[in-house]
Amino acid sequence: MKLLLTGATGFVGKQLTLRLLSEGHEVFALARNERKAGNLLDSVPKELQSNLFIINGDISKNQAGVSEEKIKELKNHIDTVYHIAAFLSFDENDRELTFKVNVDGTRNILEFSKAIEAKNFFHVSTAYTLGDKLYGKEELHSVHNTFVNSYEESKCHAEHLVFEYTDHFNVNIFRPSIIVGDSKTGKAESTFALYGVIRSFEILKKRMSRQKQESNHNVRFLCESEAAQNLVPVDYVVDVLTAGLEHAEKGTIYHITNSNPPTNQFVFETLKEELDFHKVELVPISYASQLTEQELKFNEPMRVFHRYLEKTLKFDDSNTRELLKKNHMEPLHMDKPMLQTIINGKCAN
Repeated sequence: MKLLLTGATGFVGKQLTLRLLSEGHEVFALARNERKAGNLLDSVPKELQSNLFIINGDISKNQAGVSEEKIKELKNHIDTVYHIAAFLSFDENDRELTFKVNVDGTRNILEFSKAIEAKNFFHVSTAYTLGDKLYGKEELHSVHNTFVNSYEESKCHAEHLVFEYTDHFNVNIFRPSIIVGDSKTGKAESTFALYGVIRSFEILKKRMSRQKQESNHNVRFLCESEAAQNLVPVDYVVDVLTAGLEHAEKGTIYHITNSNPPTNQFVFETLKEELDFHKVELVPISYASQLTEQELKFNEPMRVFHRYLEKTLKFDDSNTRELLKKNHMEPLHMDKPMLQTIINGKCAN
Protein backbone atom coordinates (compact mmCIF):
# COMPACT_ATOMS: atom_id res chain seq x y z
CA MET A 1 0.00 0.00 0.00
CA LYS A 2 0.94 3.65 -0.40
CA LEU A 3 0.53 5.41 2.95
CA LEU A 4 1.03 9.03 3.95
CA LEU A 5 1.97 10.13 7.46
CA THR A 6 2.04 13.41 9.31
CA GLY A 7 4.14 13.39 12.46
CA ALA A 8 6.43 10.71 10.99
CA THR A 9 9.43 12.34 12.67
CA GLY A 10 7.89 12.06 16.16
CA PHE A 11 7.96 9.28 18.77
CA VAL A 12 4.99 7.26 17.49
CA GLY A 13 5.29 8.33 13.88
CA LYS A 14 8.87 7.15 13.51
CA GLN A 15 8.08 3.71 14.94
CA LEU A 16 5.02 3.41 12.71
CA THR A 17 7.10 4.42 9.69
CA LEU A 18 9.68 1.73 10.45
CA ARG A 19 6.98 -0.92 10.90
CA LEU A 20 5.15 -0.01 7.70
CA LEU A 21 8.37 0.00 5.68
CA SER A 22 9.40 -3.36 7.13
CA GLU A 23 6.03 -4.78 6.01
CA GLY A 24 6.67 -3.68 2.42
CA HIS A 25 4.51 -0.55 2.25
CA GLU A 26 5.52 2.69 0.55
CA VAL A 27 5.53 5.55 3.06
CA PHE A 28 5.15 9.20 2.15
CA ALA A 29 6.22 11.31 5.13
CA LEU A 30 5.23 14.96 5.49
CA ALA A 31 8.17 16.94 6.92
CA ARG A 32 8.46 20.63 7.78
CA ASN A 33 12.18 20.99 7.17
CA GLU A 34 15.30 19.21 5.95
CA ARG A 35 16.62 18.55 9.46
CA LYS A 36 13.54 16.57 10.49
CA ALA A 37 13.49 14.76 7.16
CA GLY A 38 17.18 13.88 7.50
CA ASN A 39 16.73 12.54 11.03
CA LEU A 40 13.89 10.32 9.87
CA LEU A 41 15.85 9.02 6.88
CA ASP A 42 18.87 8.27 9.10
CA SER A 43 16.70 6.13 11.38
CA VAL A 44 15.56 3.90 8.51
CA PRO A 45 17.71 0.90 7.50
CA LYS A 46 19.32 1.47 4.09
CA GLU A 47 17.57 -1.52 2.54
CA LEU A 48 14.20 0.12 3.31
CA GLN A 49 14.99 3.71 2.37
CA SER A 50 13.93 3.28 -1.26
CA ASN A 51 10.30 2.98 -0.11
CA LEU A 52 10.39 6.17 1.99
CA PHE A 53 9.43 9.40 0.21
CA ILE A 54 9.74 12.78 1.94
CA ILE A 55 7.13 15.43 1.09
CA ASN A 56 7.76 19.06 2.00
CA GLY A 57 4.76 20.31 3.92
CA ASP A 58 3.42 21.99 7.02
CA ILE A 59 0.02 21.23 8.53
CA SER A 60 -0.30 24.82 9.76
CA LYS A 61 -0.75 25.90 6.13
CA ASN A 62 -3.61 25.42 3.66
CA GLN A 63 -3.67 21.90 2.21
CA ALA A 64 -0.77 21.13 4.55
CA GLY A 65 1.56 23.40 2.59
CA VAL A 66 1.98 20.80 -0.16
CA SER A 67 2.56 22.16 -3.69
CA GLU A 68 -0.15 21.83 -6.33
CA GLU A 69 2.27 19.83 -8.45
CA LYS A 70 2.79 17.28 -5.67
CA ILE A 71 -0.96 17.11 -4.97
CA LYS A 72 -1.60 16.22 -8.63
CA GLU A 73 1.14 13.60 -8.43
CA LEU A 74 -0.37 11.99 -5.33
CA LYS A 75 -3.99 12.12 -6.48
CA ASN A 76 -5.65 8.68 -6.33
CA HIS A 77 -2.37 7.09 -5.24
CA ILE A 78 -2.67 7.19 -1.43
CA ASP A 79 -4.63 4.43 0.28
CA THR A 80 -4.48 5.75 3.85
CA VAL A 81 -3.44 8.99 5.55
CA TYR A 82 -2.24 8.64 9.14
CA HIS A 83 -2.57 12.00 10.87
CA ILE A 84 -0.31 11.81 13.92
CA ALA A 85 1.19 15.30 14.12
CA ALA A 86 0.00 17.31 17.12
CA PHE A 87 1.12 19.93 19.61
CA LEU A 88 1.28 18.46 23.12
CA SER A 89 1.29 21.02 25.90
CA PHE A 90 -0.66 21.26 29.15
CA ASP A 91 0.28 24.92 29.60
CA GLU A 92 -2.79 27.14 29.21
CA ASN A 93 -0.51 29.91 27.91
CA ASP A 94 -0.19 27.73 24.81
CA ARG A 95 -3.93 27.46 24.25
CA GLU A 96 -3.99 29.45 21.00
CA LEU A 97 -1.10 27.48 19.48
CA THR A 98 -2.61 24.20 20.71
CA PHE A 99 -5.87 24.85 18.86
CA LYS A 100 -4.05 26.19 15.81
CA VAL A 101 -2.04 23.00 15.38
CA ASN A 102 -4.48 20.40 16.66
CA VAL A 103 -7.71 21.75 15.16
CA ASP A 104 -6.76 24.06 12.27
CA GLY A 105 -3.88 21.73 11.37
CA THR A 106 -6.27 18.79 11.26
CA ARG A 107 -8.59 20.74 8.97
CA ASN A 108 -5.65 21.50 6.66
CA ILE A 109 -4.59 17.85 6.39
CA LEU A 110 -8.22 16.81 5.87
CA GLU A 111 -8.50 19.23 2.96
CA PHE A 112 -5.23 17.94 1.58
CA SER A 113 -6.46 14.34 1.90
CA LYS A 114 -9.65 15.32 0.08
CA ALA A 115 -7.62 16.95 -2.70
CA ILE A 116 -5.53 13.82 -3.28
CA GLU A 117 -8.66 11.65 -2.97
CA ALA A 118 -7.26 9.39 -0.26
CA LYS A 119 -9.37 6.34 0.52
CA ASN A 120 -8.94 6.31 4.32
CA PHE A 121 -8.12 8.87 6.99
CA PHE A 122 -6.75 7.51 10.28
CA HIS A 123 -6.72 10.21 12.94
CA VAL A 124 -4.48 9.54 15.94
CA SER A 125 -6.06 11.34 18.88
CA THR A 126 -5.88 10.70 22.63
CA ALA A 127 -7.95 8.63 25.05
CA TYR A 128 -8.30 11.74 27.19
CA THR A 129 -10.92 13.51 25.06
CA LEU A 130 -13.51 12.26 27.58
CA GLY A 131 -13.19 15.41 29.70
CA ASP A 132 -14.21 15.08 33.34
CA LYS A 133 -15.73 11.61 32.89
CA LEU A 134 -14.16 8.58 34.57
CA TYR A 135 -15.18 6.08 31.87
CA GLY A 136 -14.48 6.49 28.20
CA LYS A 137 -16.53 4.79 25.49
CA GLU A 138 -15.35 4.28 21.91
CA GLU A 139 -17.57 7.07 20.66
CA LEU A 140 -17.35 10.82 20.15
CA HIS A 141 -17.39 12.83 23.38
CA SER A 142 -19.12 16.17 23.77
CA VAL A 143 -16.98 19.25 23.15
CA HIS A 144 -18.95 20.89 25.96
CA ASN A 145 -17.48 18.68 28.67
CA THR A 146 -15.14 20.11 31.27
CA PHE A 147 -11.56 19.31 30.24
CA VAL A 148 -8.38 19.08 32.30
CA ASN A 149 -6.49 21.25 29.81
CA SER A 150 -6.71 22.81 26.36
CA TYR A 151 -4.81 19.90 24.79
CA GLU A 152 -7.65 17.49 25.64
CA GLU A 153 -10.22 20.04 24.49
CA SER A 154 -8.47 20.68 21.17
CA LYS A 155 -8.21 16.97 20.41
CA CYS A 156 -11.93 16.53 21.12
CA HIS A 157 -12.78 19.33 18.68
CA ALA A 158 -10.44 17.76 16.10
CA GLU A 159 -12.24 14.41 16.39
CA HIS A 160 -15.59 16.05 15.62
CA LEU A 161 -14.00 17.81 12.66
CA VAL A 162 -12.67 14.52 11.27
CA PHE A 163 -16.15 12.99 11.24
CA GLU A 164 -17.41 15.90 9.14
CA TYR A 165 -15.41 14.42 6.22
CA THR A 166 -17.08 11.01 6.07
CA ASP A 167 -18.54 11.85 2.64
CA HIS A 168 -15.04 12.11 1.20
CA PHE A 169 -13.29 9.03 2.64
CA ASN A 170 -13.54 6.47 5.40
CA VAL A 171 -12.44 7.91 8.73
CA ASN A 172 -11.25 6.17 11.85
CA ILE A 173 -10.04 7.58 15.15
CA PHE A 174 -7.38 5.85 17.20
CA ARG A 175 -7.04 6.98 20.82
CA PRO A 176 -3.84 5.99 22.65
CA SER A 177 -3.56 6.66 26.37
CA ILE A 178 -0.14 7.41 27.96
CA ILE A 179 2.48 6.18 25.50
CA VAL A 180 5.70 4.76 26.94
CA GLY A 181 8.71 2.90 25.55
CA ASP A 182 8.85 -0.29 23.54
CA SER A 183 7.68 -3.33 25.52
CA LYS A 184 10.64 -5.45 24.34
CA THR A 185 13.52 -2.97 24.28
CA GLY A 186 12.29 -0.15 26.50
CA LYS A 187 13.43 2.37 23.90
CA ALA A 188 11.60 5.67 24.04
CA GLU A 189 12.04 9.11 22.51
CA SER A 190 10.04 10.99 25.09
CA THR A 191 10.52 13.24 28.11
CA PHE A 192 6.82 13.26 28.97
CA ALA A 193 4.81 11.88 31.91
CA LEU A 194 6.59 8.75 33.25
CA TYR A 195 9.89 9.99 31.86
CA GLY A 196 9.58 13.25 33.73
CA VAL A 197 9.24 11.21 36.94
CA ILE A 198 12.25 9.05 36.07
CA ARG A 199 14.34 12.14 35.38
CA SER A 200 13.27 13.76 38.68
CA PHE A 201 14.21 10.59 40.58
CA GLU A 202 17.60 10.42 38.87
CA ILE A 203 18.40 14.07 39.66
CA LEU A 204 17.35 13.70 43.29
CA LYS A 205 19.40 10.51 43.69
CA LYS A 206 22.53 12.23 42.34
CA ARG A 207 21.97 15.28 44.53
CA MET A 208 21.59 13.21 47.68
CA SER A 209 24.62 11.13 46.74
CA ARG A 210 26.77 14.25 46.38
CA GLN A 211 25.74 15.35 49.87
CA LYS A 212 27.48 12.19 51.13
CA GLN A 213 25.15 11.71 54.03
CA GLU A 214 22.01 9.69 54.21
CA SER A 215 18.96 11.62 55.30
CA ASN A 216 16.73 10.01 57.89
CA HIS A 217 13.69 11.36 56.09
CA ASN A 218 12.15 10.36 52.80
CA VAL A 219 11.36 12.94 50.15
CA ARG A 220 7.62 13.17 49.58
CA PHE A 221 6.15 12.81 46.11
CA LEU A 222 2.59 14.01 45.49
CA CYS A 223 0.52 11.19 44.04
CA GLU A 224 -2.56 9.15 44.92
CA SER A 225 -1.05 5.71 45.45
CA GLU A 226 -4.09 3.60 44.49
CA ALA A 227 -4.99 5.55 41.37
CA ALA A 228 -3.94 3.80 38.15
CA GLN A 229 -2.03 5.18 35.18
CA ASN A 230 -3.05 3.96 31.73
CA LEU A 231 0.37 3.21 30.25
CA VAL A 232 0.67 1.65 26.77
CA PRO A 233 3.96 0.69 25.05
CA VAL A 234 4.66 2.38 21.74
CA ASP A 235 4.90 -0.96 19.90
CA TYR A 236 1.37 -1.84 21.03
CA VAL A 237 0.15 1.48 19.64
CA VAL A 238 1.84 0.63 16.34
CA ASP A 239 0.30 -2.88 16.43
CA VAL A 240 -3.20 -1.42 16.53
CA LEU A 241 -2.50 1.27 13.94
CA THR A 242 -1.16 -1.27 11.46
CA ALA A 243 -3.98 -3.74 12.16
CA GLY A 244 -6.36 -1.00 11.07
CA LEU A 245 -5.10 -1.12 7.51
CA GLU A 246 -6.80 -4.42 6.83
CA HIS A 247 -9.58 -4.63 9.37
CA ALA A 248 -10.72 -1.19 10.58
CA GLU A 249 -14.49 -0.83 10.36
CA LYS A 250 -15.77 2.28 8.63
CA GLY A 251 -16.34 5.23 10.96
CA THR A 252 -15.18 3.37 14.07
CA ILE A 253 -13.23 4.69 17.06
CA TYR A 254 -10.53 2.52 18.65
CA HIS A 255 -9.09 2.93 22.13
CA ILE A 256 -5.42 1.95 22.36
CA THR A 257 -5.48 1.57 26.11
CA ASN A 258 -4.54 -0.72 28.99
CA SER A 259 -7.38 -2.83 30.41
CA ASN A 260 -5.38 -3.54 33.57
CA PRO A 261 -3.33 -0.42 34.16
CA PRO A 262 -0.74 -0.41 36.99
CA THR A 263 -1.42 1.63 40.10
CA ASN A 264 0.80 4.57 40.94
CA GLN A 265 2.09 2.59 43.92
CA PHE A 266 3.11 -0.31 41.68
CA VAL A 267 4.82 1.97 39.15
CA PHE A 268 6.74 3.89 41.79
CA GLU A 269 7.82 0.84 43.75
CA THR A 270 9.11 -0.69 40.51
CA LEU A 271 10.85 2.56 39.63
CA LYS A 272 12.57 2.74 43.02
CA GLU A 273 13.74 -0.85 42.67
CA GLU A 274 15.17 -0.31 39.19
CA LEU A 275 16.94 2.91 40.18
CA ASP A 276 18.02 1.45 43.53
CA PHE A 277 16.72 4.61 45.18
CA HIS A 278 14.29 4.22 48.06
CA LYS A 279 14.30 7.65 49.69
CA VAL A 280 10.97 8.68 48.13
CA GLU A 281 7.48 8.08 49.48
CA LEU A 282 4.11 8.76 47.93
CA VAL A 283 1.76 11.12 49.74
CA PRO A 284 -1.68 12.39 48.70
CA ILE A 285 -1.77 15.51 46.54
CA SER A 286 -3.58 17.27 49.39
CA TYR A 287 -0.20 17.34 51.20
CA ALA A 288 1.11 19.96 48.77
CA SER A 289 1.09 22.77 51.35
CA GLN A 290 3.23 20.69 53.73
CA LEU A 291 6.18 20.13 51.41
CA THR A 292 9.65 21.49 52.07
CA GLU A 293 11.41 23.72 49.53
CA GLN A 294 13.43 20.74 48.28
CA GLU A 295 10.27 18.66 47.92
CA LEU A 296 8.51 21.43 46.03
CA LYS A 297 11.36 21.53 43.51
CA PHE A 298 11.25 17.75 43.21
CA ASN A 299 7.50 17.79 42.53
CA GLU A 300 7.40 20.82 40.23
CA PRO A 301 7.94 18.94 36.90
CA MET A 302 4.86 16.81 37.58
CA ARG A 303 2.55 19.57 38.78
CA VAL A 304 0.68 19.71 35.44
CA PHE A 305 -0.07 15.97 35.77
CA HIS A 306 -1.65 16.11 39.24
CA ARG A 307 -5.17 15.92 37.82
CA TYR A 308 -4.17 12.63 36.19
CA LEU A 309 -2.27 11.27 39.20
CA GLU A 310 -5.27 11.60 41.51
CA LYS A 311 -7.86 9.51 39.65
CA THR A 312 -8.32 6.24 37.78
CA LEU A 313 -9.85 6.42 34.33
CA LYS A 314 -11.24 3.36 32.59
CA PHE A 315 -11.67 2.89 28.87
CA ASP A 316 -13.78 0.50 26.84
CA ASP A 317 -11.60 -1.14 24.18
CA SER A 318 -14.11 -3.60 22.71
CA ASN A 319 -13.60 -2.30 19.17
CA THR A 320 -9.84 -2.61 19.49
CA ARG A 321 -10.04 -6.15 20.85
CA GLU A 322 -12.18 -7.15 17.89
CA LEU A 323 -9.74 -5.46 15.50
CA LEU A 324 -6.78 -7.32 17.03
CA LYS A 325 -8.67 -10.61 16.97
CA LYS A 326 -9.23 -10.25 13.22
CA ASN A 327 -5.50 -9.66 12.85
CA HIS A 328 -4.62 -12.65 15.06
CA MET A 329 -3.08 -10.39 17.71
CA GLU A 330 -3.53 -10.21 21.47
CA PRO A 331 -4.56 -7.18 23.54
CA LEU A 332 -2.02 -5.62 25.86
CA HIS A 333 -0.97 -7.41 29.03
CA MET A 334 1.46 -5.23 30.97
CA ASP A 335 3.20 -7.12 33.77
CA LYS A 336 6.10 -6.18 36.04
CA PRO A 337 8.86 -7.47 33.71
CA MET A 338 7.46 -5.31 30.91
CA LEU A 339 7.35 -2.27 33.17
CA GLN A 340 10.92 -2.97 34.29
CA THR A 341 12.03 -3.16 30.65
CA ILE A 342 10.38 0.19 29.89
CA ILE A 343 11.96 1.89 32.91
CA ASN A 344 15.41 0.40 32.28
CA GLY A 345 15.27 1.24 28.59
CA LYS A 346 14.93 4.91 29.39
CA CYS A 347 17.45 4.87 32.22
CA ALA A 348 20.02 3.37 29.86
CA ASN A 349 19.75 6.25 27.36
